[in-house]
Amino acid sequence: MRHLFIVDPLPALAPTKDTSVLFMAEAARRGHRVVTAYVEDLSVGEGGRPRVRGRETHVDAAALGRGAPWYALEPAVSEPCDAFDVVWMRKDPPVDLAFLRVVQILALIRPPTVVVNDPNGILTIDEKLFVLNFPELAPPTVVSRSQDELLQFRERLGGEMILKPIGGCGGDGVFHLRKDEHNLKALLEMTTEHGRRYQIAQRYVPEIRNGDKRVIVLDGEPIGAVMRVPEAAEVRANFHAGGAPARVPLTERDREICARIGPELRKRGILFAGIDVIGDYLTEINVTSPTGVQEINALDGVRLEVDVLDSVCARVTSR
Repeated sequence: MRHLFIVDPLPALAPTKDTSVLFMAEAARRGHRVVTAYVEDLSVGEGGRPRVRGRETHVDAAALGRGAPWYALEPAVSEPCDAFDVVWMRKDPPVDLAFLRVVQILALIRPPTVVVNDPNGILTIDEKLFVLNFPELAPPTVVSRSQDELLQFRERLGGEMILKPIGGCGGDGVFHLRKDEHNLKALLEMTTEHGRRYQIAQRYVPEIRNGDKRVIVLDGEPIGAVMRVPEAAEVRANFHAGGAPARVPLTERDREICARIGPELRKRGILFAGIDVIGDYLTEINVTSPTGVQEINALDGVRLEVDVLDSVCARVTSR
């Protein structure tokens, strides 16, 4: 099989942290051909066929943990995206207009090529807002760009809440607003850009001190989890924000959440997802470029990438 990976620049990927690296390494281990490209390498040719200037990428899986060079690139070649068996959209957010344009281009790729995740699914699922389709699973939440509305919600919560932007990633722009916050109005002016930008306000869940659990979901089913434990002075547990990985089992609540959201993910072609659970609450459903697999592998002694590639390859052969 041939796999095309749309990724961030390869030199910026951490071979012992990045989930995309594991997927490429597993594909190479199976004898499949791996081609990598960046978002600027995509275009649409005549007849509405997406094209890519990709580089055949030789991945040395044995080098991933040694600090040695783990890939080698061939010269770029332009070809239709549907010349590949699988196209992986693994570009990290933020989900801005440029990101959405790339997904719209990928949505033009015709079967039998499998695109992971389905571009139309990505376009219909906002990672922070989609949770609101399952209000019984999420903490009390308000989405608004009105400072008055956000202030009123905070008062109803007793003066404490979490504020985060739509489309953010890695914990960027997340604030824990406490009862004694003296810069509250200034923060709301800044985050809403004086009423021009929507913010998500949620009840603060104290269990965040124990960590924010990332659950890896494959075809609607949970296959592993890792706890991201925040630093002592932080409310953000994301690995990008300094959160530390800790071993954690899948619980009945995790399985209950996945049983509720799994059919919706499958219906939208979301094969690989990462959900965030704080305490008993679902807070995000990540479908763009979820991570956490390397940490789970290291803590649990498993190889989740094998399960993911098995599932993806089964989709290819079934078409």
